[in-house]
Amino acid sequence: MTTTLQHAPGSARQIRLAIALLAHRLGWFTLLLFSLLLAASAAWWCGVPYVQKQIYSMEEQLADVQARRQQLNVAKQTPAPDDNLLRLNAFYELLGEKKHVEQQVKTILYLANEAGVSLKAGEYQLAENSAGKFYTYKVQLPVKGSYQQIRKFAEQVLLTIPFASLDEISFKREAINGTTIESKMIFTIYVSAAIAAPDRGFE
Repeated sequence: MTTTLQHAPGSARQIRLAIALLAHRLGWFTLLLFSLLLAASAAWWCGVPYVQKQIYSMEEQLADVQARRQQLNVAKQTPAPDDNLLRLNAFYELLGEKKHVEQQVKTILYLANEAGVSLKAGEYQLAENSAGKFYTYKVQLPVKGSYQQIRKFAEQVLLTIPFASLDEISFKREAINGTTIESKMIFTIYVSAAIAAPDRGFE
């Protein structure tokens, strides 16, 4: 430790002497330029990796932005589904088959009997919807029963035949205090456009 302290001043003097000698030979201006060149070289070698890293990061961000922009352009070009068209397709998928329409009428009569309502002579009528390319069967039924029986009958028809609708229902009570109600009910059965059964009445 003592030896190092004794030689340190001499080493410092030697370094200063070497710098002074070099400055004398090259000139202070040349020495300054040389020092700046060394500093610039050191900064270059230290700074290039950092700059390259920043460039790569910016390129990745730019590529991500371009990819998102392309996705947005594709989304804009893809037409949104038409709600009306979707509902129309759902309607056609729900249509019944014409060849089974008489069976659907028999089902309605069976449900009336199950609900406890009595039927008089009824009839159904075929109509073609040429624009919509489907057929409708209107089934008109004069029925008698209690309010609960008639309501149950109507509900069971709509649950059992999903492509049927209750278009009209009217009530008439025979007596003020009576429980029996006369009702006229009109159902419509929607079926696809194909060979259909002829108009007819039924008992």
